[in-house]
Amino acid sequence: MRRMKKRLAGTILVAAMALSLSACSSGGGTAPVLTVAGQEVTLGETGAGVFSLTEFEMAIPSEGTPIGKMPGKSWLSTFMTLKKDGSSYAYLYVYNPGRDEVFVTSATIYKLSFSMHAEDTESSYWAEDNVLVNGVNYFGMNADDVKETMTEFKALSEDSDYLSYQDGKYTYRFDLDDNGIVEEVEVEMDIDKDY
Repeated sequence: MRRMKKRLAGTILVAAMALSLSACSSGGGTAPVLTVAGQEVTLGETGAGVFSLTEFEMAIPSEGTPIGKMPGKSWLSTFMTLKKDGSSYAYLYVYNPGRDEVFVTSATIYKLSFSMHAEDTESSYWAEDNVLVNGVNYFGMNADDVKETMTEFKALSEDSDYLSYQDGKYTYRFDLDDNGIVEEVEVEMDIDKDY
């Protein structure tokens, strides 16, 4: 009986270690939640279909609205623009991690990037109410402000032109303009592109 308990404890320990290793190898981290025009997007979980085509314009540059399907285990090598009421909100990058085909417009979002509305020009086509990243609007922030919001993440670069952070398989990049103010934000989940 004692020997059996030791074997059982050993088996449980091995299983726990295997689970721990598989979690580490998958990248880990907490999936970023972005709010775009009132719609919540969790990278790697939310499909582009959250943006109803009756409210939003979704298009692949030079190709128009994507009406085709994506095969299983594939990713779109270009971005889709997301617009509403004449303003641009974001660039969406999608993939299909499943085995079955899905429409491009409902594939899973793995990357989202956007530019800040330019205050100094009336012709800016970026929405004034920019995307929230984990509840934070980076409009008007400088490098120090960004660093303060990203203290829990691993800093990859804190260059004068851009700041980059990592949380497991998720990366955040903040490009700064000539005045040191956030100009573009990109949030991406690392996906397998060896399909």
